[in-house]
Amino acid sequence: MRAIKRGAFCFISQTSEILYSKPKYILFVILTVFSAAYIKAQDVEMSQYFSAPLHLNPALAGISYGPRATLNYRNQWSGLGDGFNGGYTTYMAGFDMHIAPIRGGIGALFTADQVANGLYSTYKATVMYSQQIKINRKMAIKIGVSGSYVRTQIKWSELLWSDMINPFTGFYNNIDIPNATGEPTPAKTYSDRGDMGAGFVFFTEKLYAGFAVNNLLMRKETVTGTNADAVPMKFTVHFGANLPIRHRAENRYNIWVAPNVLFVNQGKAFQAEGTFLTGISFVYFGLGYRNAVYNSDAVIGYLGFKKGKFRFGYSYDYTISKLMNKTGGTHELSFTFNWTGDDNSLNPKANKGYVPCPDILNF
Repeated sequence: MRAIKRGAFCFISQTSEILYSKPKYILFVILTVFSAAYIKAQDVEMSQYFSAPLHLNPALAGISYGPRATLNYRNQWSGLGDGFNGGYTTYMAGFDMHIAPIRGGIGALFTADQVANGLYSTYKATVMYSQQIKINRKMAIKIGVSGSYVRTQIKWSELLWSDMINPFTGFYNNIDIPNATGEPTPAKTYSDRGDMGAGFVFFTEKLYAGFAVNNLLMRKETVTGTNADAVPMKFTVHFGANLPIRHRAENRYNIWVAPNVLFVNQGKAFQAEGTFLTGISFVYFGLGYRNAVYNSDAVIGYLGFKKGKFRFGYSYDYTISKLMNKTGGTHELSFTFNWTGDDNSLNPKANKGYVPCPDILNF
């Protein structure tokens, strides 16, 4: 579920036949209840949230010891766009590591969230720090803070307006040039803002529970410099477990299960997601279900591979809401490289005997 920026756009269904041949410009028109200068936004959510730790909670920075690099790609409602970058697309690149002398973790995350090949985009650069507090050899708490620089922009010249519609040719003339519009172009089509976030996570060898809040500054967001609206704070609760069934020392391969639960609330938007993963040797797979208050949103399938320092994951969201068979579903990819493999901040290899965090946090 992503209520992001979508409340400010709508499709022109009456011209869908004409627009179908131009999926890149299936374009969105700003609703008249909003002004041309106003767009209200909410943050993206990932189906593989356990593979996007720095996006999920700043307290997770450094929990896998590292250095660790992560890459994430999400194409939501791919049937509405054109190719790999169509629809509602998100790219993430992150880096984090634990610093033993200060018992803390550092992290950096870059996020690019785009609509329709970058027609409307939000770019965010975030740095974070987390402090680890060891309760005993079997449990610890990490407390994290983050700061972000955010740029939001729109390609105004590529917007299609209602006064551009020709009843015979649609938005374009006979030589494929957009029809003229009387909509004035604003002097500014981007905005720059700062923001902050915070969170904590409690974890043992098999269990974890965390809480995070983002958009603490409730930044004003607009792409034209007028009619700015505050982005509401986002509250995240996540918890779960990683339970071993067989150990490699006793068998030829490991078997484990990992139930996880995620709750997210931002403004009037709320989602609950449950995920159950199973790992056999270096392969893991599972199912998830997402619900948005009164709306069943999607059933999610997961498949991935984790071997040594590398992990690759794929998930597909099958839409079960009223948009079923109209969106093309959602594809998501994740890649992780962890220099120290299965090491983690509570149990680095240099300190034998300490209990590790759940493997799900080591993804």
